[in-house]
Amino acid sequence: MKMKSETIFREIKEGKLFDFYFLSGENEYKIQEVLQTLTKAVLNTGFESFDLEKFDAGEKSFALDSLSRAVLTPPMASLKRLIFLAQVEKLTASDRAKLLTLIESRVNTGILVMIASPSAKVKGEFYNKIKSKSRSENFKKLKTDSLEKWIIDYVGKRGCSIEKEAALAIIEFSGDNQISLSGEIEKMITFVGEKKALKKVDVLNILTSNKVKNVFDLKEAIGKRELKNALSILNYLLEWGEVPEIILAVLRNFFLRLRGVLYYKRKGLLYNDIVKKMRVMSFIISKEMNYLRNFSQDELKVRLNLLYDAEVRMKTGWDVNLVLTDLVYNLI
Repeated sequence: MKMKSETIFREIKEGKLFDFYFLSGENEYKIQEVLQTLTKAVLNTGFESFDLEKFDAGEKSFALDSLSRAVLTPPMASLKRLIFLAQVEKLTASDRAKLLTLIESRVNTGILVMIASPSAKVKGEFYNKIKSKSRSENFKKLKTDSLEKWIIDYVGKRGCSIEKEAALAIIEFSGDNQISLSGEIEKMITFVGEKKALKKVDVLNILTSNKVKNVFDLKEAIGKRELKNALSILNYLLEWGEVPEIILAVLRNFFLRLRGVLYYKRKGLLYNDIVKKMRVMSFIISKEMNYLRNFSQDELKVRLNLLYDAEVRMKTGWDVNLVLTDLVYNLI
């Protein structure tokens, strides 16, 4: 039973609970938020270790029979037992059949939450049956406008404020992964302390303070098509421990902006109108417009395809260092 995602949290808080949940999609932050909300609503404090059990279908030791027993075991001191099953897409054919039999039954003792990995394709008869018998939700990544609002709200709930340009700078640097973003924001709130206000200058100082080179430097080297410099910066970032997904997100956004700016320039729009259409900080557009001379329209299309292919390879188990090195080489 598919419903609007914004209602699932209200349902849980109001006590409208389901025996079975199926959570999927790229937005891991929202999935974790659902799990945390369910845990608070269902389990009595102090009894989490007794009434919460976690399984992973990708582990060698996983057994569907053990999962079934956990779901059917009465809770010790909570409303119901809470059972999490991660990587549901890893289930064998026989285990899938057993799981479908389980969710066809009426369960009064536990709540089973089935979770698909972000990259899993949840299509086909098996998933259709799960969705029809469960409270199903697919969480997509937030787009820039929604992500900006989320950052402002997130900061506000922690008794702090943030400039719009500061929020956009965080997205530009850290990408669209809300888990990574929340970690960065927590560090920033701690940094500003009693000031209780995050300005763009604070954000940029914090994001780049620990590095000699940063992802922006890599983006600029690629924009200038400086192969040796770009590969050197990439190697530094990977050794320093930069999150590969952040590197990929910054580069993807960079080439999407270049394509957008070129499109509007060809339509005859002036600089100020392009900035309004792109909804990006003017200093970013001003700087990146200089790189357009290095890429034709067809070359930008090819590079966006390269970025898409790199994202797929990273999600399917390829060595991320090799993928990014190959990507940077081919982008230039």
